Amino acid sequence: MDSLVSAILVVSVVVHGLLLIYVQMRGRDVHAGRGLLILSILLSLVVSLIVLLPREIGLTDASGRGFALSLAIIVFLIPFGVVVMTDLQRTPSGSLVRGWLVLGVAWLLAAATTGISGQPMAVGQPGWLVGALAAPDTASLVFLGGGVIASLILLFSAFYSFYATLLPEVANRALFWVLDIAVVLMGIVLTISGSQGLVLLGLLSLQAGITGMTYGQTTFRVFDIRNGLNRALRTLFLAAITGLLIYGALYIESRLELGNSAEGAVVLAGLALGVALLYVPVRQLVEGILNRLIADSVTDVAQATRKYSQQVSQGVELDQLIQASSDTLSTVMRARRSGLILVNEEGANGSVDLTVMPRAGFADMQGKKVTVPKTSPIYQQLATYHAPLSQFDLEFSPKYRAISEAERQFFRELQMSAYAPVVVENTLIGILACGPKANDAPFYPRDLELLATMATQTGVALRNARLLADLRHLNHNISSLNKEMEEANQQLEKLDAVKTDFVTIASHELRTPLAQLRGYTDIVDALNEQGMLDQDQVAGMVANLRKATERMEELIAAMLDVSQLDVNAMDLRFTQTTPETVIRMAIEPLNDAIKQRKLSLSARGLRGLPMIEADMQRLVQAFRNIVVNAIKFTPDGGRIEITAVTNPAETPGGKDHILVAITDTGVGIDKNNLELIFQKFYRAYDPGLHSTGTYKFMGAGPGLGLTIAKGVIEGHGGKIWAESSGHSTETFPGTTFYVLLPVTPPETARRVMSFEGQPSETVSSEPTLAHSRTS
Repeated sequence: MDSLVSAILVVSVVVHGLLLIYVQMRGRDVHAGRGLLILSILLSLVVSLIVLLPREIGLTDASGRGFALSLAIIVFLIPFGVVVMTDLQRTPSGSLVRGWLVLGVAWLLAAATTGISGQPMAVGQPGWLVGALAAPDTASLVFLGGGVIASLILLFSAFYSFYATLLPEVANRALFWVLDIAVVLMGIVLTISGSQGLVLLGLLSLQAGITGMTYGQTTFRVFDIRNGLNRALRTLFLAAITGLLIYGALYIESRLELGNSAEGAVVLAGLALGVALLYVPVRQLVEGILNRLIADSVTDVAQATRKYSQQVSQGVELDQLIQASSDTLSTVMRARRSGLILVNEEGANGSVDLTVMPRAGFADMQGKKVTVPKTSPIYQQLATYHAPLSQFDLEFSPKYRAISEAERQFFRELQMSAYAPVVVENTLIGILACGPKANDAPFYPRDLELLATMATQTGVALRNARLLADLRHLNHNISSLNKEMEEANQQLEKLDAVKTDFVTIASHELRTPLAQLRGYTDIVDALNEQGMLDQDQVAGMVANLRKATERMEELIAAMLDVSQLDVNAMDLRFTQTTPETVIRMAIEPLNDAIKQRKLSLSARGLRGLPMIEADMQRLVQAFRNIVVNAIKFTPDGGRIEITAVTNPAETPGGKDHILVAITDTGVGIDKNNLELIFQKFYRAYDPGLHSTGTYKFMGAGPGLGLTIAKGVIEGHGGKIWAESSGHSTETFPGTTFYVLLPVTPPETARRVMSFEGQPSETVSSEPTLAHSRTS
């Protein structure tokens, strides 16, 4: 036994030494950190040395050796647990590791205190474990109780990671740690058992666990435990079937008692042949059952690629291609879902945009995208090496530790398992993504190769589909531009017609008073030559001349007002007044025209309105223009009503407003023209209906009155709009003009708004030489 102990001691030292050398060589690949892993290996070596060193060299006292062994085991489990938990956490938060450290330190202090102050604890000595369980003391309870709690925490963490993860490779890694934790814990239990044979077996188990920990920490893709168990189970079943057949043949031979005769040899040969003939179909049957139950059937690559190519080639539209490729890929790869990611060049900054197509497996990921630099390992793997990539590689491979958090989070949220580049003419145009398999099996190298082959077949179809989509988008844009151009041309034609009509109307407006001026001057000249002038004739002709000049002055003044609106040159001077005063001053000069047209005009709600700040003359002009417009387009005998109310401020600190409504029973306005009526020179009706009479029905004018009214009201910080159910010269639906004026105009309203709607600058309230008023 001493020679066996010495051999195990040498093996332990050699194994730990080799592990330390290996960790030094693979330092950068260690997940939890090289220092932590080296510490765990050294502490494992200390545990082995405490147990294996002869008493003459090590601790001579049994209780002292047991106490040292208990502390060494606790100190070893602390960094071992940190290594395991760090590896199990995909996104380390630190809280679990900190909790483990606190628990471990508390356990160590409690064990040290009870071991020193209480009864000596002979851990690992013959009969100690049985005695501790039968009649436990405080020190034993602390040591064993802490060990049970630590074991449960480690196993629970590993099992939780196994069940919570979405990636089969991560689940396999968690299962690996479950097995490694079990091996380490079993080694510790056997080491403290007290039986020399079990102690040596426990040390070997502990060394195996430490070797597994080192392997798991330096290898990001551990061996497939599920596949290994499947193979072992397959081998076990086949061996059992083979043994049963051989046993059956031997049993028959023994029952027949054939002996060494020739006849017996023939019967044995027949039995052997029968067993051989029976073995082949039985094995095929068993393998078929096992393949269905516990193993993955291998995909026929040729058939899969042929089927995929046929389906993808039928997709002409981009949506059809995405759906066809996703459905076929999910079927061939036996995946829960799949999808397509488009790659677009970002520009000259050396990066690309990865845009998820919100269809198939990405139906709920509308507009999800990320910008990936071309220096990223992800782009290099897909675009430069044209190689597939697994999500597990992104999570655990040292090659992808440098990728940005945005890239890592983007691929995590996709919840896919593997990606393959879609490359055409050495350019990455897309990424084929495949989700987890339906049986939760990992993606093996053969699966990634098949996915890469399908991605290659997708390239030409995807390029053509994207070109078609771009062409359709271009055609749509061209159609939209053509429509906008047609609308612009129609607008220009309307404006051109408006200006032509204005020239016609203006010339008509000017020709009549000019003809009157010339006619009366000729008459005066002729009568003067004949000496026939008298005072009454002179007075009548002067009155007619005055009317003609006033008509010309009104037209020219209106044109000047509009020109001032265009260049933001109409200054407004604000004084305190009442809405009632403004409106009455606006309608008083129109009384004769109202009586002549037999119209009824009423004003209600004007009294009691609050004082307002306004440019009296300009605001009177604006309201007069609105009322004149109502007079012109209301038939004889119609009604015009003016009402006003106060609109309180909608928000604290806001301003009260005065809302004035001017309603008529006239011909109304077409809904398409409710905005156009405020444009310069615009007339909603045929200019051929124009009449030189200022207030004649449907007579209209040069089309400037409402434009001026709008500019003046907006200059006060107000708003004007019209409402009408339509235009009809038979039913007379009428029109209502609304004017909304603030009680106090804002500072930005000290100058009227330009016709195009651009805000003007605040001007001084000081009088200027350029200031003029035209009624």
